[in-house]
Amino acid sequence: MVYIPGFLVNKVYERGSLRNTDEGFEFSFLNNMTPIRISGMRDISLEVDGKPYPLDKLTVSLGSRRIGLFGGEFSEHLPFDKNTRLVIRVAGEPLSPGRHAMKISFITNEYGGATLKVSDVIGEGEAPSFWRRLKDRLRAGSKEEEAGPVSVEGELGGVPLDPDFSRLLAALRREEPDRVPLFEAEIAIPIQEWFLGREIANARDELEFYIRAGYDFVPVLPPFLTPRLMRTASDQDGTLSAQDRERAWLTESEGLIQTVKDVENFPWPRAEEVDFSSFDEMAELLPAKMKILGMLSPAAIFGNASQAMGLQNFAYALYDDLKVVEALFEIIGSAYLKIARRLVRAPKLGAVFMSDDLAHSHGLLVSPVVYRRYVFPWYQKIGEVLADAGLPFIFHSDGRLWEVLDDLADCGMSGIHPFEPKAMDIVEVKRRYGDRFCLFGNIDLDYTLTRGSVAEVEAQVKQKISQLAPGGGYGLAASNSIPDYVNPENYRAMVMAAKIYGKYPIQV
Repeated sequence: MVYIPGFLVNKVYERGSLRNTDEGFEFSFLNNMTPIRISGMRDISLEVDGKPYPLDKLTVSLGSRRIGLFGGEFSEHLPFDKNTRLVIRVAGEPLSPGRHAMKISFITNEYGGATLKVSDVIGEGEAPSFWRRLKDRLRAGSKEEEAGPVSVEGELGGVPLDPDFSRLLAALRREEPDRVPLFEAEIAIPIQEWFLGREIANARDELEFYIRAGYDFVPVLPPFLTPRLMRTASDQDGTLSAQDRERAWLTESEGLIQTVKDVENFPWPRAEEVDFSSFDEMAELLPAKMKILGMLSPAAIFGNASQAMGLQNFAYALYDDLKVVEALFEIIGSAYLKIARRLVRAPKLGAVFMSDDLAHSHGLLVSPVVYRRYVFPWYQKIGEVLADAGLPFIFHSDGRLWEVLDDLADCGMSGIHPFEPKAMDIVEVKRRYGDRFCLFGNIDLDYTLTRGSVAEVEAQVKQKISQLAPGGGYGLAASNSIPDYVNPENYRAMVMAAKIYGKYPIQV
């Protein structure tokens, strides 16, 4: 589960950088969040006001270095350090004065496909003053200059929009709130934009989506991104859609880290440098009773360690080279513990969510002995930090977790997400562990949300609420996440049905 919120990605665009040059025009990105390493970038494309620009018209500079492009890829591995600027220059006709909409797409090994949609203004002569930029933004109807909390009126499923984090807290305490809370940690930007009816361009847009979709929180990520290799589908015959070209998956047989020397030489991001400004930005926008869900992801401790090597190589190293495994867990675990200590000081934080896949549909990815030796001790330390701050700890893992549910409870987890139907019977989990965990899930992603009908979605929501909600301790969610291939009508049917049938006392 790799989740980077859209507004967070767009933050790296340096607004005001769009300008004409002697050869055409240019714009830039400023890494103001955290150091990362880009080991490959490909399929770079640019559109300005709907007009595509071919690759041979683009040149890229990172810091003081000009980067060669070959077949749409960076030809070398590069660190993108904090406060480093990446400049894209475009050969061609200069742009006319005024506002321009830009769409930049690319695929990276580490983070998969990304599309940034931004707008910027070209003025005449020298760079525009603050008042000129303000005037241009107001003329364009930009929401960036709005101040104060987001206020949204309306209803969903006949229920007024009233985000209130106490609803989720009651469920986490395994009590009955006024109605079953909705819970998702990852909702694809195209689904958000479809639901909202416009593009997600900033934090205010993303928050408005979460309010209108009926959530009592908004997820915010402190970006800590470690090395991994991701691959995308070949599109040699040009038949894939734009979304399919950007969809990426982790490789199991490749990794940037293979030896202790690789661990020592890699430019690991420092926990002290992780940017938390998005929490301050979002906190200023929140309605009074809504809270932030702090995200310890993507992939957290086991995922980052195993994905740095590739799971297959990691498994071999457990037998052949324990030193590299131990070095990885020490670096990654200690970094997440430091991040957690910073995270608990974030404003308007309501709970913390950790994503760290430990299993597949038939069992754990490695022996529980490995988790108990290298992973769960870090979970426990993080759990103690959160408990001292009075914050609930919610855990995500795909797959069959029966062997480690007791361990997760001992680490301080108060909620578990998302219970894939093919992996675990959530009703049985509720029977055996309902006094230890709040359960989140288990609306089927494989069929119901993707290929089923609206009526089938509604029927499954009613079934899960009737089975799991009585007595409290349940939040309705998909059985993994809301990726871009979910039928958006089915997503809307799910959140509406939760409002219609989730009122306590449960009567479905």
